[in-house]
Amino acid sequence: MKKGYLAHYCCCGNTTHKQSVVYVDNNRLYSIERFVAETPCTTFYDGLLIVVSPTFHSQRDTFIEQLQEKLTKHSQLTITEAIQQIETYNNHPATINDECLIYTLSPITWHTLRPINPKELRINLIK
Repeated sequence: MKKGYLAHYCCCGNTTHKQSVVYVDNNRLYSIERFVAETPCTTFYDGLLIVVSPTFHSQRDTFIEQLQEKLTKHSQLTITEAIQQIETYNNHPATINDECLIYTLSPITWHTLRPINPKELRINLIK
């Protein structure tokens, strides 16, 4: 059954999607589509979603440490720009019709697209 996950932003591969729904069918990435209306079986997350291959899971702690460090050192980078620059993320891209994992990153201040304090940024597996 197809399920949807909606957030303000979503990073998948080298693309950042704004206000889009990530659709998963039987744990496989089905599509990422622009949000147009509420639909059944869609859950909203107040955070940024990252969609990655299952191989990412063993690297998630390394990834969040690298992201926190990059955001601390580079105060002008948005979180989406920082994610795109991290090799750990780039080495585990999700592809349509393949299994994927979906994580949420929070808390994020949306007008700056950054966490207030990078050290408080958390990653949680949702799918």
